[in-house]
Amino acid sequence: MLPEQFKERMRQSLGDDEYNKFIESFDTDKRYHGLRFNALKSGHVKEIFSLTETIPWEPNGYYYEDDVAPGKHPYHEAGLYYIQEPSAMAPVHFLDPQPGDRTLDLCAAPGGKTTQIASGMKGQGILITNEINRDRSKILSLNVERMGIGNAMVLNEDSGHLAEVFSGYFTKILVDAPCSGEGMFRKNDNAADEWSPENVVNCAERQKEILDNAANMLLPGGRLVYSTCTFAPAENEEQILRFLFDHEDFHVKEIELTGGMENGRTDFISKELIDELSAISKDKLDKAMEGVKNTVRLWPHKVKGEGHFLCVLEREGELVTSAHGYVPGGRVREAKPEQVKPFKEFAKELNLTRELKGTYFMFGDQLYLAMPDMPSIAGLKVQRPGLHLGTIKKDRFEPSHALALFLNKSEVKNSYDISSDSQDIQSFLNGQTLRVEDRSLKGWTLVTCDGYSIGWCKASNGVLKNHYPKGLRINY
Repeated sequence: MLPEQFKERMRQSLGDDEYNKFIESFDTDKRYHGLRFNALKSGHVKEIFSLTETIPWEPNGYYYEDDVAPGKHPYHEAGLYYIQEPSAMAPVHFLDPQPGDRTLDLCAAPGGKTTQIASGMKGQGILITNEINRDRSKILSLNVERMGIGNAMVLNEDSGHLAEVFSGYFTKILVDAPCSGEGMFRKNDNAADEWSPENVVNCAERQKEILDNAANMLLPGGRLVYSTCTFAPAENEEQILRFLFDHEDFHVKEIELTGGMENGRTDFISKELIDELSAISKDKLDKAMEGVKNTVRLWPHKVKGEGHFLCVLEREGELVTSAHGYVPGGRVREAKPEQVKPFKEFAKELNLTRELKGTYFMFGDQLYLAMPDMPSIAGLKVQRPGLHLGTIKKDRFEPSHALALFLNKSEVKNSYDISSDSQDIQSFLNGQTLRVEDRSLKGWTLVTCDGYSIGWCKASNGVLKNHYPKGLRINY
């Protein structure tokens, strides 16, 4: 049941003919499901699930049918893909993350767009991913772990504080803003129940604050993508109009539309807002209105996906690569050699061949690896300050689940492979001890599924003691 006030607003905005097509999209049983391959790993996921149709705006994205259950396959736990609503893949595609970028995902939970950014960065550069809600930031951290991301710091911060710490620091910023969620009405029944005109206004006010803070953190020549999953002009075209009016050093980049995308609608902007801004400066208003014409909408009756809005903003100026040497607050403090020694012994025992570039540092009794030039965590609320290597207690090292998912089978001496269609993989993901014929395995062993890392066990005399995390175990 769609809210009556929402339907009336959409009728007035779209006109009767377009409105009828829009409403019909809510009556159909057809829903579009998508998954996106993790470019940090390789796999034959496409063949396993018989995927044939790519998502137009994401080369690594594929549609899958209702009878496919990728969330229940062991490859999901191995981080080979992320299940993501198709339209939600568009903003990061146009952010265009590249190796070496310094990127911020400002409103990141549960992590779909963060993991998509990480795929584009290919483990090179610095990714700061933030979620203000503490519980949701934990989910974000788990998804960063599952996808084997090593160059991310997960924060639980307010955008205002981040703007103070990271002023003029990032080359790319994504603001997937908290919104009224109208674009999720088809997908989530609760979204319609929680909607109200007052919430639209509240969301718009919060979005303006977040967007202004984000602008402060972007370098000249950098790119900022703003997106929502709502239809409300107050949160979309009007939000961008106000931003361009207030930030003359930004412009909207025109992008190639694909898969049924359309440009934003200046006719959705209220006369009251136009009159308000025109009274201040007609020239600034006209320039900002031209920018709004290059925003993008994804309508559920025109694309194979849910409702979405996005805008690619670029800051005037040339991106100064020499600024990449700047580290706000200094770099993380390096761990002492004696603190790292247990890990070095573990790596030697495992015959770890992968070169781990960065700075080893302690976070309590936890050992982490920070990417080169990773900022200090001092004064920040941190969920995950880098790649979690493991726990050090009394000169004993226990590897983390994150490290297992970060590594490949070819990078370690000790590994044990389990077929994805076997009972053993179900037993392993359930936390059970495994017995194997190979009695030569000893000590820490990387468990793989069809060759893809999925966790740790400790081997002795043909027994594999399971170290799959209790909180992640699955009852089949």
